[in-house]
Amino acid sequence: MAATIPSAVGRFALILLVAVLIVAEANPASASAAEQSPSASSSSASLSSSSSSTSSSDSTSRTSTTQTSTTQSNTVNLLIESGTSFVITHNSGYKATVTIRNNTNQRVEAGTLEVLTNSRYSFDSSLLMQEWADNAEGIDPRLDHLPTVLGSTTVGAIDAGKSSTVTITVPANDGVMSLFTTWGPKPLDFKYSSRSADTVHMHSFVTRTQSGLNIEATPKLGVVMAMPLTSSQWKVGDSSVKRLLTQRPSTASESKLGITTLSSDAKTEQTLLSSVLQRHTNIQTISDPDYLSSFTDQPRTTAIMQPEGFDIAAASVDYDGADWQSAGITPDSWNAERSLELYRSATGTDAGQANDLAAVQTTQADPAAIAWQSKASWSLKALTLAKQQGYGTVVAESDYEPDTPSAVHTSKMVVNTEAGAVTVLNTQRELSTLAQDTATSHTASAENTFTGRISRFIAQSALYQTEAPYEDRELLVSLGSSPDSEHLETLMTALESCSWLKFDSLSTLMKAKTYVGTDEANARAAKVAQLSGQDAQTVEDALRTLTSSREMIMRFESNVLDDANRSEQPKPSASTTTLIGGGDAQPKSTLTAKQWMNQILAAHDEMALKAFSPSSVQNTIMTRGARQMAYQLYSGVSLAQPDAINIVSQSAKMPITIANNHPYAVRVRFASASDSGLFSTTHDGEVSVPPNSEVQDTVTVQVLQSGTANIHITLQDHEGNSFGAGVDARVTSVLQINDRSGYVILALAAVLGVVGLWRQFHRVKDPDE
Repeated sequence: MAATIPSAVGRFALILLVAVLIVAEANPASASAAEQSPSASSSSASLSSSSSSTSSSDSTSRTSTTQTSTTQSNTVNLLIESGTSFVITHNSGYKATVTIRNNTNQRVEAGTLEVLTNSRYSFDSSLLMQEWADNAEGIDPRLDHLPTVLGSTTVGAIDAGKSSTVTITVPANDGVMSLFTTWGPKPLDFKYSSRSADTVHMHSFVTRTQSGLNIEATPKLGVVMAMPLTSSQWKVGDSSVKRLLTQRPSTASESKLGITTLSSDAKTEQTLLSSVLQRHTNIQTISDPDYLSSFTDQPRTTAIMQPEGFDIAAASVDYDGADWQSAGITPDSWNAERSLELYRSATGTDAGQANDLAAVQTTQADPAAIAWQSKASWSLKALTLAKQQGYGTVVAESDYEPDTPSAVHTSKMVVNTEAGAVTVLNTQRELSTLAQDTATSHTASAENTFTGRISRFIAQSALYQTEAPYEDRELLVSLGSSPDSEHLETLMTALESCSWLKFDSLSTLMKAKTYVGTDEANARAAKVAQLSGQDAQTVEDALRTLTSSREMIMRFESNVLDDANRSEQPKPSASTTTLIGGGDAQPKSTLTAKQWMNQILAAHDEMALKAFSPSSVQNTIMTRGARQMAYQLYSGVSLAQPDAINIVSQSAKMPITIANNHPYAVRVRFASASDSGLFSTTHDGEVSVPPNSEVQDTVTVQVLQSGTANIHITLQDHEGNSFGAGVDARVTSVLQINDRSGYVILALAAVLGVVGLWRQFHRVKDPDE
């Protein structure tokens, strides 16, 4: 009995081992069979390939591995490149160019790229499209296994850190193209497989157009492609600031130096943008009149916006101790009336005889004024301020569109404020995000490239048309203030071929019926929060900095400029002052010092207004530029480094040279002090320095004891406030008679004198004397 138990156990173990081996042999075979589509043909990675419409069940199955939009280590990423088809028509094929990027630290062996689809599937909501774009799983059973292989190709081995670009081409006569019999956005799953890497999926879209389909004609979806024609690439012209502070203009027009300028790259892009706007007249331009004046060939203007894209919503917030007017920004610098004045100046339009702004805007020459949202959102208080300053219409790029709409509707609503009704044009969120070359989310991996974003835009617009096909709607799409001209050209060319879209004008949208009632519009406006937290603190800090710099300029005018500027040729005021420079060699100016200071304040205020644009970078540049100009104004009056002096008497006069680089005379004082008790200094009165000259004056140094010390000298204004960089002079005094060493010398001299006299009277004379 004991001998039979081990024998039974051994037979059981042998049977179990054989079963395991059979299963292990069977799985690779089935997997290998599943990888091969019976009707799909593929080519090498460098060649185009096409495939039939079916594939085995495993070729359409998905793994849990998905791709995020952020390039990560130890992953393989897919990128949709230019040349990829956005749409499919009744007589077109399909083409996809994809880059496979190996971000792992090891070589990826040769693999396969497939484009899977479901030609009969139709998306029924924006939420579902977004979830598909985000590579989400389990959102719809029909999307779990896409049954059709639209195309495939082989991909060669890719070394670590390298990439490979392949193209899949499906000809129009391929049978798979005939499967697209319903119009609308279709799902695409770009699937990359390799034995040495996890399978990667990237979700995108292709849109089947209405061409060649027997479908009922429905109203086209109206879109208004609007672009705020403004710039956030202004910089401070250092040479212009220097000219303003150091050269005297002979006329008022010469003082308008263009303190802020555009970079050469920005000017080049400006030229390219003008060409795109000329070719695509469907783009509605809402122009910043100041930016418009910088164009060599001005593009057409549909409407005008607030100058510099000024953040009106930020200006509606109360800040603790920070004042807009003190910083140099008043409503007169950005309201609708000012915008119209700048537009007329930029275009050379005759203002006519009308005095009322509303009356003038009805003329053919004057476009309507529309306030475009900057950084802060349009709160109810912000809308009130905009209305008070002449902007009856605003464009809102956030907060006024529902988070999960059942269908999109006309981008217009009317909000009642204390100042009157304000028309709010809200941009469509998804389309505007994509049009501004931005992915709809960080997990929408196909939208990592511009081509992928256009595919999504076209698909999204097709969905919106099918959501409410019998409703007349006007959607506002924002192209952003700094579009890449090449991308804008590609986008508009692609959209203009979409048969389900019609491009409408801004005036059409303004005349359209509102979908949202006034009560709901008011409720939405009431929910929009004012600027707060760190964003509000940033604005407050900028206001304080600009207030400080403007006050510095005003103090220079009142406390440093010489009253003698009222005369034609200011002269030094003290007899001890010597003019050593050449004086003002510039042409006689018709501008007074007051007018010159007004120009400096205007330059400061120009930078201040540009410091509250949608761009944080530009805002910082302008705030610093205004502050630096105020410092440069004071540093234009300076002290030359004095030479070291040796004093051998009780006092001496130290020569001091003061330079004035400004085109108008200044009057200053000295403040001098010694770092030792051995010396004291005095200087009485003020010194007047003519324009662009140097003047020499003196500081009296009193010697108390012999020794060495430093005399520190600084400039002061009329009120005794020090400014500018001070200078130090080395002073040395030796063998003085009014200190202890002098007294010792005198005592020794007296003793020697007494001894000499005593010796003279008491010495014994020689007989010969």
